Amino acid sequence: MTLDMRWMAVAAIYATAPNCLAAKYMTVEEARSAIFPQADEFVPSPMQLTAEQMAEIDRLSGVEGRTPKLFVWRAQAKGKPIGWLFIDQVIGKKELITYALGIDGDGKVRQMQVIEYLEVYGSQVRYPNWRDQFVGKTVKSPLRLDEDIANIGGATLSSRHLTDGIKRLLFVHQSFLR
Repeated sequence: MTLDMRWMAVAAIYATAPNCLAAKYMTVEEARSAIFPQADEFVPSPMQLTAEQMAEIDRLSGVEGRTPKLFVWRAQAKGKPIGWLFIDQVIGKKELITYALGIDGDGKVRQMQVIEYLEVYGSQVRYPNWRDQFVGKTVKSPLRLDEDIANIGGATLSSRHLTDGIKRLLFVHQSFLR
């Protein structure tokens, strides 16, 4: 096989292989600004849940927590609190998905942004038409995939795990930050 033929073979493999969309889409700062554009300050409020607190959140949300450490900021505008920002990670199929969740002062989801998605398939979870399903959801919302949250074919595990992660953070907010 000539050198030109070998390069053509490599090009053919890449042309027919599934698109790999693993990427970092934004920074934490960009996510904060997108979710709380009116905020002029983000006060770090990291949380370390005890084993008892984790068990309580697991019970309330029906979702098992991955880690007791939570990255949280209180969003403020002109010195007044306007909500909370969480940076969290869930497993997609095999890789971690890093996302930001904003919850307003009334306990409603303000917005969700996907920061980093490392899976080969399913990056559609970052598209606004899927993310916007969470806007306005609270702990009283069912937050069930295929019921009030649409599934994405080819991204079922990513869709399910992000939905569960958001549900869990809503219960963390209700239990510890209201």
